[in-house]
Amino acid sequence: MTALVALQRLVLWLVGLSLLLAGTAFAADPFARATVTTKGPIYAGQQIEVDVDVFVPNYFLSPPQFPLFDLPGTVVTMPDERGMNLNETVNGEAFSGIRKTYAITPQAPGDYVLPTAVIPFGYAAVPGQTSKGQVTLPSLTFTVEAVPQSAGGKAGVTTGEITIAQSFDRDPAGLKAGDALVRTITIRAAGLAPMMIPEPTFDAPAGVQVYRHDPVLSQERTSRGEITAGLRKDVATYVFAKPGSYSLPAISLPWFDPASGSMQSAEAAGATVSVGAAPVVEPALAPPTSPPSEEPFDWLWWLSIVASVAALAALIQLTANLFGRLETRLETALEQRAQSEATAFRHVLDACRDHDPLRLEAALDHWSRRTGNTPLSRWLDSFADPVTANAFADFRRSRYGSPDPHQDGPDLPRMRGGLKAARQRWLAETTADGGGPASDLPDLNPGLEAAPPRRFGAVGLT
Repeated sequence: MTALVALQRLVLWLVGLSLLLAGTAFAADPFARATVTTKGPIYAGQQIEVDVDVFVPNYFLSPPQFPLFDLPGTVVTMPDERGMNLNETVNGEAFSGIRKTYAITPQAPGDYVLPTAVIPFGYAAVPGQTSKGQVTLPSLTFTVEAVPQSAGGKAGVTTGEITIAQSFDRDPAGLKAGDALVRTITIRAAGLAPMMIPEPTFDAPAGVQVYRHDPVLSQERTSRGEITAGLRKDVATYVFAKPGSYSLPAISLPWFDPASGSMQSAEAAGATVSVGAAPVVEPALAPPTSPPSEEPFDWLWWLSIVASVAALAALIQLTANLFGRLETRLETALEQRAQSEATAFRHVLDACRDHDPLRLEAALDHWSRRTGNTPLSRWLDSFADPVTANAFADFRRSRYGSPDPHQDGPDLPRMRGGLKAARQRWLAETTADGGGPASDLPDLNPGLEAAPPRRFGAVGLT
């Protein structure tokens, strides 16, 4: 009996252990979720926002590549904002996350389901090691209702608020025949992308020509960079050929307010244009002049003038050719210097000196791609000392890992000196191995002692 009880306890212990291990493995896997942040109900023609969060254990080593997917019956855009960094604990495991917000405008009522798009990324499944991962866009369904029949039953424009501002370049009551009048219409739509704002109609009275300019689309943002409204600016020029009184019609834009469930209308008032007759300019009569006396033609004077003009033109052409060649050579030299390996590495050192982690990450990525030293961790293992490699690992954890209040930030000045020394060793080894030819550009620091042989246009850096 005692042996049976012991066996039952062992079985229960093994089952519990397997469940615990399964739960831990599940919690340690990357995952994603999607949320509709726009409060319902959702109507056709209304722009909604969908947050997509991607989480990985530990931290990211390369950011998620969020796709701009196609959802039939909708217009999908992704604002050019940076992703939001997130931190979350799941089953006792620390996860780092990045959020992107999609703007989706359904054109018709119905049920919509997000497609199964793949989001790839790189992360530290094991600290210090790069693992490639991917998640699938979560299956999210949202329902779009039709605009109420009392509002016309059309999708049209559905938004929180639309306002129209109008201006003229001059007083419409003071024109003359042949003058032009410029009319500017600016439409502001709260919570709507600029491309979704309808085009206003510029009607012209009989006998008046109207010319439309290309629209200007922009976005209104808060001081923190958050998008609050879409802006559309349209300009039209009216040309009045004959005098008279003309009425420019008002410009109106109907829209559906989902908060009140009713149609609203924004309007720019019309204008009355008074065009007077063009002033008549009569030529003045000049008294008759006496016929000029004929003088003998001076051939020698004219030949000297022609010779002087030809000499001056030749000198100008010669000078222009000389300056053109000098300018071309200078631009070529500057372009070669800007694209050199040394300039790319200088950006890395400047970012370390200025304590700018974001600029440092971009500079390191550009230099490593420029020289073919990818991944950068392998190059550090070959040429950097352990202290520099550890400082670089601390820097990556500070960028993509969960914040640790008991750990200081990365030592960028120490990493700057270590990276310089590693680059010198790399240059010496690649030159000894018969690396690429040295740059024809002069050294950026000619006052330094003799530097090791250069590759990829390398020069000494401080």
